[in-house]
This record gives sequence, structure tokens and C-alpha cells, in this order.
Amino acid sequence: MKRQKQNVEFRYYEMPKGEYVLPKLGDGWILEYGEGMSESDLHFHNYMELGYCYYGDGTVVIEDRKYNYGKDNFTIIPRNVIHTTKSREGHRDKWEFLFIDIDGFVQNEMRDCEMNLDDIAANVNSRGTLKTMRNHPYLCRIVQDIIAECRKDSRYKKTALKGLLYLLVIEILRVNEEREDRVRKVGKMNTYLTDTIEFIGKHYSEDIKVGDLAEIAGLSESHYRRIFEESMNMKPLEYVNMVRIDKACDMISHGDMTMEEIAYKVGYVTLSTFHRNFARYTGMSPLHWKKSGGNRLAEMSITAKKGWEAYGVNR
Repeated sequence: MKRQKQNVEFRYYEMPKGEYVLPKLGDGWILEYGEGMSESDLHFHNYMELGYCYYGDGTVVIEDRKYNYGKDNFTIIPRNVIHTTKSREGHRDKWEFLFIDIDGFVQNEMRDCEMNLDDIAANVNSRGTLKTMRNHPYLCRIVQDIIAECRKDSRYKKTALKGLLYLLVIEILRVNEEREDRVRKVGKMNTYLTDTIEFIGKHYSEDIKVGDLAEIAGLSESHYRRIFEESMNMKPLEYVNMVRIDKACDMISHGDMTMEEIAYKVGYVTLSTFHRNFARYTGMSPLHWKKSGGNRLAEMSITAKKGWEAYGVNR
């Protein structure tokens, strides 16, 4: 099948001399966005674009990411970042836009900042995204205030906009820093989990205690429990039992050992504990499972995998 050609358009705006903000406001921006176009029809600008959605719904594509938008959502799209907005078919949405010379503002107006100016500009321009008022109320308020200031005809307008742009840059830096911290945190948690999950896979037949796993991870037991449960959607010992029963199913299917032997080999001291856990994870006794020709615990494994992926391990 022939791949659909991606169309990219450069939309150039000329900034008024001595200004950092070019507003595009008013009822002229109430329309069906992307009408007659596809999501592969992308464009980019020579200035940062801030877009604010007052009502409507549809999708925003920014580079290779797709977002669903709605009321009180706003976009931050750096210069030269390809994107497009597409309303739900047949519906008109209200957006307003600000085009900002963020590079010029940083270089000319933030010389008193303790950070390197090139680093500031690079950070602010690093990623296009869609945000919501609910998740980022302060950043949203700054965008709203810039729009409100642009509507005014005041002798203080230019100075006020500079102050608001300063706040905008600092808040974008903070939001980006928080995101980077979350990514680093997830990566660190992944290490905690992969080390202990690998240990469980090798030592499931032994008497594994949560304290042992926490020690391997280098965390307190309570901290480890919380991280594991948030990541895997189950408690650590539930995962140990899941692995044990999965191994038992394999032994039942591919061997002629007695149930007592299998129970011992997968780590259960008593047959009654083995039977109780087997029924819990498969819904039947080991003997019934063997007679039914049941598969290995595919559904159970998928449940754990979903919990893992939901936490961001594979992102």
C-alpha cells in the first residue's frame, strides 16, 4: 500500500517592530479547523505559537504525537515544530492565537537571569505540547493574561506584556523541569523493579520476603511496596505467587511429577497453600486444570504487563 504523502507548509508571520507578541484574536478564529485537510497536512511557523481553545473538540498533531483537545486546553508550539489542528468534522471551534518572538525576548529582556540565555531559549523551544487548565492552572492563567493584555489599549501594555512573557518563560522552564524529573524518577523506579523482578524469576522457589526485595532495590520496605504496587497494580508477594503458579502450570503440562513435588519445587511448603494459590490465580484446582488442558497463565501475565507499561516503563 502506498504511503500517504506528508504535506508540510511554512506559515510566516512578520513581527511588528519593537514587539515580541503578535496576537491573532477575535471571532475570525471561530471555524472548522483543518476542513478538507488530513492530519498529515502539517505546517510550522517562524515564531512560537500559543493557542487557546475556548470551545470545541478535535485533535492536535504535534510532530509525531496526537492529542485530543477540548475547552480550556492550550498549546505551546515552538518555532519550526510541525503541527496541525483538526476540528471534529462538521463543527466549528473557537481558538485564539499568540505568536511570540521568544528567542528575541530571552536574549534582550532576560539578561539578569542566572541561567545561560542560550540554554533558556533551547529549553523553552525543546518540545511542543498541549496542556489543560486543570493540570496546569498557573501556566494557563499566564496565557489568558497575555491574551487579555493584548486586547487593551493602554500606555502600560508593552511593559505589562514583557512582565507576563517573563513569567511565561519561567513557568515553561518549571513545567519542563518537572517533566524531566518525572522521566528520571520513572527510569530510576524501573531499575528498582527490573532488579527485583529478575531476582524473583530466578529465586521464586525460595522463601522470598518483601524485605529481601526492598534490600535488593536499596529502598525501605514501605517505599518499595508503594513503588511496586503503583507500577505493577499488585503487591510484591502477589507477583511472587503469580510467578510460582505460572511455573507450576508449566510443570504440570510438561512433566509427570506429583502435585506435592510441584508445590515444593515452586516454593510452597504445604500442599494446601499451593492449592489455595493455584485456585486463586486460575479459578480451579491443579488437577482440574490439568484435565482441562488449560493454557499457561496468559491472562495473568498480561495483567501484570499492563500495569508495568501503564507506569511508563516502555515509553
